[in-house]
Amino acid sequence: MDLPAVRRAFGTYRGAPLGTRAFVAARYVVAPLGPLADELRGRTGLVLSLGSGLCMLERYLAELEPGLTFEGIDLDQAKVDLIAATRSRSPRVTLDQGDATAVDRPGRYDIVLVCDAFHHFPPELHAQVAQLVADALRPGGIALVKDLDVGPAWKYHWNRIHDRLVAGPEPITCRSPRQMGALLADAGLVVERAERTDHRLTPYAHYLVRASKPA
Repeated sequence: MDLPAVRRAFGTYRGAPLGTRAFVAARYVVAPLGPLADELRGRTGLVLSLGSGLCMLERYLAELEPGLTFEGIDLDQAKVDLIAATRSRSPRVTLDQGDATAVDRPGRYDIVLVCDAFHHFPPELHAQVAQLVADALRPGGIALVKDLDVGPAWKYHWNRIHDRLVAGPEPITCRSPRQMGALLADAGLVVERAERTDHRLTPYAHYLVRASKPA
């Protein structure tokens, strides 16, 4: 984690409600920023981010990579309004209101990022989302999916409790790295990485899948 970049990204939320700033700060503590930043180091181009929420990850990555521009999609209009109101402090990150499971922007992006969103999507739509991720990529582009594993059991149940506290009572459906990689492969992408990124003693079962679209 690049702490100066975290401080700069957190500073872009100046003036937001205290609860929002506290949530963003907590996300910076628990999110695996290092592995995601490593995947994007030195890259340039246009990034689509599905289920972006408050764009804390995108604003952090924008601080690190001046050649990247981020377009996020989220259902919550209040989050869209907040990002618009503070955009002057992070101008290469935008957020549109919309359904991340129904995006239709074929061949437009160099990178598609799905961070901690898949397990919130209805499971019957997971294959559809994987296909729209593949369709949105330009040839040679990459997809990065960061999500939560199904085990070990103590981490899985902690993640369920955490999501109920943060996101509400809606059910979540996690998939293993292997299962997520298979979804992306079925959509026509080439899986290059599918592995856990968490420490065995931390309570969040983070993993990262990287897949590329054949050139």
